[in-house]
Parts: sequence; structure tokens; C-alpha cells
Amino acid sequence: MSLHTSLKIGGPADFLVYPQNIDELRHVLELAGQHDIPLFVLGQGTNLLVKDGGIRGIVLNLADMCSSCVVFFNQSFRAGAALPLSKLGWEAANKGLSGLEFTTGIPGSLGGALYMNAGAYGASISELIREVSTIDFTGNYLVRSREELEFSYRWSTFQEEKVIILEGVLELIPGDKNKIMQRVKAIRDDRLAKHPLYPSAGSVFRNPPGKPAGFLIEQSGCKGMAKGGAQVSLQHGNFIINRENATAGDVLTLMEIIKQKVRDNFQIELEPEIRVIGENGGE
Repeated sequence: MSLHTSLKIGGPADFLVYPQNIDELRHVLELAGQHDIPLFVLGQGTNLLVKDGGIRGIVLNLADMCSSCVVFFNQSFRAGAALPLSKLGWEAANKGLSGLEFTTGIPGSLGGALYMNAGAYGASISELIREVSTIDFTGNYLVRSREELEFSYRWSTFQEEKVIILEGVLELIPGDKNKIMQRVKAIRDDRLAKHPLYPSAGSVFRNPPGKPAGFLIEQSGCKGMAKGGAQVSLQHGNFIINRENATAGDVLTLMEIIKQKVRDNFQIELEPEIRVIGENGGE
């Protein structure tokens, strides 16, 4: 899985499957159900730490069947869950549609963004959703409107359901293309200045109420701290980078040290934003 995650970390998966259409996806789901095989849906592999022992069961990648993007009704986007979020943002900006500027430079797919309710610069993906199409693990297809879904900070209904996100319809706002592009470029430049170039999984911890996690981590003296090949980024305290052949064990150890130092200094318990999956090495 180190070949399929932005952190470049992770042991082997038993199976990596790329269904080409919904019929093939249903067939995989049926086989998994019949034989009690675990399933994990992989997007762009961002916001994810796969343990060194890898993933048992089937890892599903929907890149071949859910990467389309179309505009209709003037200001609405229907986009596949596997479409890179940053590409979607640029597509919208090029068509003079506002609302997705905050996605500039965010790695990951639309499906992952919906699952995590991704956000930045005071905006979040849930504010734009009109409807989402999913399929459950028994093959039932369902389309739900925004009113039928629940979102909060880095949380969505999907995190408590056994469903696979297939598509989303986003309602955007027509605007001045030049101003939208200026905003996109400003956010891109800001991200390039703040975010590390080494492999990472994005923000490691959720922001607790009141102060950003990065601030708490830096004020606790963790910036630059390293364990094995993993290091707290010198550019942004809430990023752990794979500086040199880091293992998942290195990252997890560093996360625990950071949590303890922030706890000691601020009496605040940091909660992970990245998903940690798989088995420890040797299991």
C-alpha cells in the first residue's frame, strides 16, 4: 500500500481491485459478502495511514469507474467520487463557478472529501452538496439529498454507514471568472508556502475548539521532532512527513509523543484526523 498512499507507507493488501462499472462493483460486493471478505474503499490514498502489516481482504479503487465530471443546469456539477478534488476545483473556476476555491491544493478525491467533510479557509464541502449517490455492501443503489444527510466538523453520515460513495452533485455560485481564478491562485500559493513537499497525509490531528492543532503542537516544542524516518514538518506542525523510509510504526509513535506533549502543556486531548487502518507488522 506504500505505492497507493500519499505518505508512501503501508504493508501489502490481500487484493487490490479496480472495477470498471457498477455491475463489476456489485459482483465484487457479492463475492465479498458470500465469503465474508473485508472491504476497504481507497480514494487518492490521502488522509490515510496504512499500518506496516497491510490490509486483509479487498481494497477497492473506483478510479476507473467514478472519475467523470460534468456540468449541467448552469451551476451544478455532477462528479464521480474518484475525481481528484483539486481537479474539480480548477474545472469549476475555469467555468466561472465559485464555491470550490478552498479545495485548491487539497489532495484526495471527492468521495474522500464527502466522507470526511473536508474543509479549509472557512469553507467545507458539505455547504455545496445537493445530493450524493451511494451503493451499500449488498449492492443497493441510493440517491440522497443534502437534507437526508448529516455533516459536522470532519464528520459525515457516511462514517457510520456501510456504503460506498459513487457520485456527488454540487451546487456552485456563478461569479466573475477572473476573481475566482485570482482566489484559486492565492490559495495555491499560500498552500505551497505552508505545506511540506515531502510525502505526508495532510493534517494529522483535528483542530480542537479555540486553537489550531498546528499551533498547539508547535508551542509544545514538537516542530522538527523525529522518530525513525518520520518527522514533524518544519513548515507546519500538524503535518508528519515521511522524510526517509518511515514506517507506520514511526508515525504512530510520533503521534503519541505529540499528543502527550500537547496534553502536558495545554490539557487538551488531540484527536486524529487521519484514518489509521490495517494490521501491525508481523501480524
